[in-house]
Amino acid sequence: MCAYPRISVIIPCFNAFETILACIESVFATAYYDFEVIVVDDKSTDSSREIVAGLAKEHAALRLITMGENGGPAKARNEGARKATGDILFFLDSDTEMLSDTLEKTAFRMQTADVVVGIYAAESLNRSLCPRYKGLLNYYFFSRKGVIPYEVFDASRAAIKAEIFHREGGFNESLAWGMDYENEEFGYRLCGKYAMVLDPEIQVRHHFPEFNKMTRDYFCRVALWMAIFLKRKRFESGGVTTGGVGASSAALLGALGSLVLIPAHFAFGWLSLLSFGCYLAGYVSFFSFVWRQDAQFLPAAIVLNMYFTMVIACGAAWGLCKALRSAA
Repeated sequence: MCAYPRISVIIPCFNAFETILACIESVFATAYYDFEVIVVDDKSTDSSREIVAGLAKEHAALRLITMGENGGPAKARNEGARKATGDILFFLDSDTEMLSDTLEKTAFRMQTADVVVGIYAAESLNRSLCPRYKGLLNYYFFSRKGVIPYEVFDASRAAIKAEIFHREGGFNESLAWGMDYENEEFGYRLCGKYAMVLDPEIQVRHHFPEFNKMTRDYFCRVALWMAIFLKRKRFESGGVTTGGVGASSAALLGALGSLVLIPAHFAFGWLSLLSFGCYLAGYVSFFSFVWRQDAQFLPAAIVLNMYFTMVIACGAAWGLCKALRSAA
């Protein structure tokens, strides 16, 4: 592959009028040599399509594809890939923005890999409390191990050689899991056959959800993830779904559960302390990272971490119960 392969940036878009303009402009602001941008409008009912059409008049390298019906991100991404001309397909979400070197670093990494997954930058696009916490959390857990083999094709920020994408049939459009878990399925088809890595140097900034939506997303995603986990019986090698994060979440749930049982027997007090210590052991390095980034934000980060860790634990328990009932 040449040093500057042509990259097709594929952006599925559905009712994204608030973010799509900045997303596209961030791609054109990169310093990369040869790329095209393909926006696939998934039957938006807002002004997204008009915004992209207007911008396409200014950029010859921007194309708008309009879907006849709303089919979800898997279908939109596959349609964009079918129309792409690049050697590399880079999938980007409409609520993200590239950094100036995102495509350049992608091309460099693709010299030695077939599939590359990037990460979210530590600074979120929206700077309110929960998005700021989520940006720091994701950045820390996805970047701490450096470049590693990976299993999930996170299509909000991932690249793949076009020939491999087409050979493997792209995203499975028949999945009914929801919550973007077609990325999980596609990644696990790829990781055993091709050189697939997570590279923390490849970053995009993300517009994270606020408190209520983040709570719902965490609970639902983890509940669905448990069904997938029970089938493949393995955690991811990096990010926020590693075995260590899972153990810490279970430990906090155990600590609070034991706390309630202290009136029944004092031994539950010691069990609660032990479990809470296990939870802290899993997150102390993250708290240290937050302290170094912004010491004043640490108290809020600890409170939010405990809350969302409990949401994750409850979602996992709910998903496990549903899976066991289905198997019975």
